[in-house]
Amino acid sequence: MSKKEKNTEKEIELGFGNKNYHKNTRFLNKDGSVNIRRLDGDFFRHLDLYHTFLNITWKRFIIVVLIGYMLANLFFASLYYLAGTQYFGNLSGVDERHKFTELFFFSAQTLTTVGYGFIYPKGTLVSGIAAIESMTGLLVFALATGVLYGRFSKPRASIRYSTHGVIAPYENITGFMFRIANTTQNELIESEAQVILSMNDLKTNQRVFLPLELETKKISFMALSWTIVHPIDENSPIYKYTREDLIKADAEFLILVKAINDTYSQTVYSRTSYKGHELIENAKFKPLQRTQHGNKATINLQKLDEVELQG
Repeated sequence: MSKKEKNTEKEIELGFGNKNYHKNTRFLNKDGSVNIRRLDGDFFRHLDLYHTFLNITWKRFIIVVLIGYMLANLFFASLYYLAGTQYFGNLSGVDERHKFTELFFFSAQTLTTVGYGFIYPKGTLVSGIAAIESMTGLLVFALATGVLYGRFSKPRASIRYSTHGVIAPYENITGFMFRIANTTQNELIESEAQVILSMNDLKTNQRVFLPLELETKKISFMALSWTIVHPIDENSPIYKYTREDLIKADAEFLILVKAINDTYSQTVYSRTSYKGHELIENAKFKPLQRTQHGNKATINLQKLDEVELQG
């Protein structure tokens, strides 16, 4: 059986398909998100705010919350102003700008149900608006609290990947390598790695997905760093491929890592990918220096990406 036939037998289907990828394609972004956009003409059916707020970064989450809070108060302050400033007691603003500012802070007090009571509504209309705003605040903050709890309680595999993959000397051959490490103080146990090569077959104009054999597929503890190696021997689908060949074939190394978070006793997942231009040839990772602090070993993960060229 020829090498090509063997590789065809090993080809797997990840759900991305294998046809009509004539342009450069990236299936997994560096942050592990799937680079697929689904369109069916119904925007609202696919609008999942809870999923979005759970998965965006903390920076974006805080910015969205602050912007939403400001817009809500501006909206209700505008309603109060249009209803008439004469219907509010203790407004001390000397001009319209100061009155609107006071109504903005009155809105903030009503929305959060703080209610200092210094400024108060005197008419039925503005009292009704204030009642609607206080109910809105109760509902929105209850939802925000649930999302905040979900973000804190959601188990994650906080795995840091080396910025680049390398093609480095390995025993008497070469190997495709990348390095990962657990960045949190909890432990990841029973960690497993899977690497799948996605590339265009220039003869058939189809994209193939081939699993790559690894030197070590599973480790018991990810206490330090883990360098994952695919030996590039004559059975490898990228045997005798150069970095330029991989770029030409639009190769992408899809990385799937699975582990058990011992704090939550739940299985967590992490993903990323390396494209051909993100590889460094004839290089290997520098060993991470370990130091001893009391009875604990310490490694500096800031040096996870450091490589040294060979020859």
